[in-house]
Amino acid sequence: MFRCFELRNLDSFYFKTVIEYCLKTFHYSIKEIHSLVSKMQSNNQDKVKAHIIYADCLGELVGFTIFYYFPKNQVGFIEVLVVLDNYRNWGIGSQLYCYMMDFLKELYPHCIGHVLEIGREKENYEKRKSFFLKQGCLPVALDFFSLHPVISKSGINILYHPYRVNQAYSLKMMEYIFREMAKNLVHNIAVPIHFRPRARIQPTLRQKET
Repeated sequence: MFRCFELRNLDSFYFKTVIEYCLKTFHYSIKEIHSLVSKMQSNNQDKVKAHIIYADCLGELVGFTIFYYFPKNQVGFIEVLVVLDNYRNWGIGSQLYCYMMDFLKELYPHCIGHVLEIGREKENYEKRKSFFLKQGCLPVALDFFSLHPVISKSGINILYHPYRVNQAYSLKMMEYIFREMAKNLVHNIAVPIHFRPRARIQPTLRQKET
């Protein structure tokens, strides 16, 4: 039997296990770890906030997820979702995902959804893609937006999980989300996201957002 909890005690065995895993597996730098801790400890409601949810089985950490809330755009971002090798295929990943989503909805009532990214070159890409689609994520076509061409060659797929059925979107809103992600994330998506300058149009026409 396993249960999910928010990780708040930075002196705990659980936190040290998470950090060791991130250093070894995801190659976090010390600077990135400090940035994560800073965002976890932040009480400024206008700044990006980081959270860690972990799954416990009989006193042992068996999985965890690191995610953020971006108050400016009222959207979450999943940085990491991990289930340790010996505990996979037990439904722990789905439980972590659902717990994280309920956590965001309860703590941030204005949150409209969350974003995550997966790289095509990484191990078990098809399996991970299938997992997130089953959770309700929708793929985002990056070529739909006016992004720098390097993005389409980076091997990144962006998925979005909306929390509201009737949520309206705009290009400007999505631009802000991607820009804030690239600027604030601990372990950036691979390359900075750049947007092309907005085209100049006649004043009588409706402003085009890119």
